[in-house]
Amino acid sequence: MTSTMQQSNGAGPSVPPRLVRQVESLIGTSPISAAASSLIAESAAKNYNAGAMRIFVGCLLVATASVVLTQSSSEFHSRYGEPDVERFTAQPGISLAVEYGSDQLACQALIEPPQALIHQEEQAQFMSSERVSEVLEEVAPVAMRGNEISTMTHVSGCNEVHITDFENVLIRRSTHTCDPSSQNQDVRTAITFKRDTCPKPRTPGTLTRP
Repeated sequence: MTSTMQQSNGAGPSVPPRLVRQVESLIGTSPISAAASSLIAESAAKNYNAGAMRIFVGCLLVATASVVLTQSSSEFHSRYGEPDVERFTAQPGISLAVEYGSDQLACQALIEPPQALIHQEEQAQFMSSERVSEVLEEVAPVAMRGNEISTMTHVSGCNEVHITDFENVLIRRSTHTCDPSSQNQDVRTAITFKRDTCPKPRTPGTLTRP
């Protein structure tokens, strides 16, 4: 006489039908065998459920740790105060980094292509010269630069560095001109403001090539 093992009901763990069939195929379907297979299946189900729970708890702990370890901008501001350097996306493909003085006004600014904070040397990237001029006018408008004191250009192959010294600001603009028809020739532009609370800029004669 054959007997079919049933899934357990009530508070006990639910035994998957597929697991029941696998156990029955191994030990038979007699009454004694059915009882034994039921115990084995229920034990396997408990182990299965316990394993699944451990995996779930482990994933939950990892996710929670990631949330806890990652701090927001407001948390850094709350802990360390106002930053002395900030970086912005001024325009598509153009990054603007600004360093402030003790009075929280800009002392230096750098316009360059976006890049990771920790990065390796990569192939040179060039920015739209028109957009760089727009950002430069926003950061150091012509009206605030004062009278022009001097200007000079260093040329090395396709690389050019244009240095213009004004009463209130020093601007060093680097370009790559191997392709005269390209609209993307700017490499970087450094802006140094001449204020008492800012470090004194190096004179144009001591500036190094990029």
